[in-house]
Amino acid sequence: MHYRSNIKRNSIKKFSSIYLMISFIGILAGQCHAESNGYPITDPFAATVIGTPTAYQASLPKHIPIQTLELPSIHPVPDIFWYSNGLRFSAALQETKAPLIFNIGGTGAAFDSMAMVKLQKALYQAGFHVVNLSSPTHINFQINASQSNLPGFLPDDAKDLHRVMLQAYEKIKGDIDVSEFHVMGYSLGAAHAAFVAHLDKTLKAFNFQKVYMINPPVSLYSSVTILDKMLHDNVEGGAKGVGKFINNAITRLAASYQPKEGMRFDGDFLYHAYNSLSASQRGVGPEGRHGAAALIGISFRLTSGSMVFVGDLMSESHYIIPKDQTFSRHEPLNYYAQASHAVSFANYVDDMMIPYLKTKYPERSREDFIQAASLRHIEDFLKSYPKVGVVTNRDEIILASGELAYMESLFGERITIYDHGGHCGNMISQVNINHMVDFFMEKSL
Repeated sequence: MHYRSNIKRNSIKKFSSIYLMISFIGILAGQCHAESNGYPITDPFAATVIGTPTAYQASLPKHIPIQTLELPSIHPVPDIFWYSNGLRFSAALQETKAPLIFNIGGTGAAFDSMAMVKLQKALYQAGFHVVNLSSPTHINFQINASQSNLPGFLPDDAKDLHRVMLQAYEKIKGDIDVSEFHVMGYSLGAAHAAFVAHLDKTLKAFNFQKVYMINPPVSLYSSVTILDKMLHDNVEGGAKGVGKFINNAITRLAASYQPKEGMRFDGDFLYHAYNSLSASQRGVGPEGRHGAAALIGISFRLTSGSMVFVGDLMSESHYIIPKDQTFSRHEPLNYYAQASHAVSFANYVDDMMIPYLKTKYPERSREDFIQAASLRHIEDFLKSYPKVGVVTNRDEIILASGELAYMESLFGERITIYDHGGHCGNMISQVNINHMVDFFMEKSL
């Protein structure tokens, strides 16, 4: 069984199980009512998992003309990754002259993930050319476009992304007329957008007019430490306890929930389940916020585990894969799936990424590398760049103490902070989509 069918498919199954359990474990703390920003879920953990219920989402076209395109890999692709040979991206192109926006996915997100497609539709509907790019932490990008195959060091990720943008534009430029260029992203992709714009200020390839950042981290390392801790603190046994946690949740769901008209395990289902709970059921005990934090930690570990395996194999780090190990196309990978998902992101940084970076920059310390993967590293650029727009939430769960205040100080009136939404939970609400479109529609300085 090859890597995609064994690990990636198992990840999908686990995510399906995650959705199953939410309706009865009460991720579901806090009150639930529509806020001034048009978002109804006031608990940040519930918001992060549930997302935006349909009734509060932006009105978007069902279909737009999206092309899925491919760029050649910069590496020989191992046979085990036969299904991912070539970097894929998508383009939604206007028939008339328009600005072009590069849109970068969040941690582990593909160019065609649900959130990315919705953002693309909103911007295309507003009259922009839109190119969607997967996150450097998505395995298709990691395999085909990451110079190191070890993503997470933002300055190097930005170089990879900038090169891909140039190649993608070269592939489509004969079909479009571009008036100016912008860049945006959400979550980790928001930080990537800032670093790409900073790099381009020197390279002057696109001369980005605007940078839009949705729920960015300040320090990548502090944010992933928070996410790692959610798994460690809320799942008994940590990574080893994930299977038991999910199985117990599904068993309880089967015993406690009897649907009358069938079940659809999507954001609306979760929201209605949340909204039907009594105040006491929305507590923050072991069946409340504890459950939501566990789910968020699990989903992050599934993403980072895949990244660890791919990075180890492609970079020949030999962290979990023995030096003499080779993989055929249909190699069973159960052992490596378990081993990679046991690795925290902090371990990945300390044991894989930093040793690689030390070979490139031997004079720099671990603290230097961690600082360089932070908005503080490009603080002067972000202070002086007039057309940066930032949106986040006051209850953002991936920011360490003091980091929201830092962003308020750094961006001033260029940042919009909503009261509720957790991490990207309200990203595709009508209010947020309107804010994004208005930002790009305003004439550049």
